[in-house]
Amino acid sequence: MVALVVTTPSLPRRLLAVFVGGFFGTVTRYLLSITIQSALGKAWPYDILLINVTGACVLAFITTLADASLFVGPTRRLFLNVGFLGAYTTFSSLALGDVLLFANGRWPLALLYLLLSLAGGIGAVLLGDALGQWCIRQAKRRHVWSVSNASREDHLDMQDDLLLPD
Repeated sequence: MVALVVTTPSLPRRLLAVFVGGFFGTVTRYLLSITIQSALGKAWPYDILLINVTGACVLAFITTLADASLFVGPTRRLFLNVGFLGAYTTFSSLALGDVLLFANGRWPLALLYLLLSLAGGIGAVLLGDALGQWCIRQAKRRHVWSVSNASREDHLDMQDDLLLPD
């Protein structure tokens, strides 16, 4: 018989996961923003739109896998969802971009940006969830998710090992 032991990571481990994820999310957003702005210009907030929509998709994907306890343990979830994606996506940047467009009298573009951000974000969440559900079905089909195939030991430790052990 295999016993599942699910442990909650320690507070320092959780904080470190969020801190490190936030660092990488911020750097990724900055570098991607520079790349997009240099390719498409700064006249419209293409960078913020793309970053927020891709972040919504990845957030839904990771959450779906984590909720199914598939590939994403508690520390990885904090690192990716709270840390990385929390820093990668920014509502404040969306709001600022929209306000600046309105302030410059570009209200049709501001409305388009707002609509694309909302519809794109919702569509991205639906896509991320669908991709996560597809991965879960594939894993079940291949029996990767089966606890009996995951370990032949009497004990299966579900503690996530992304960072150094406690």
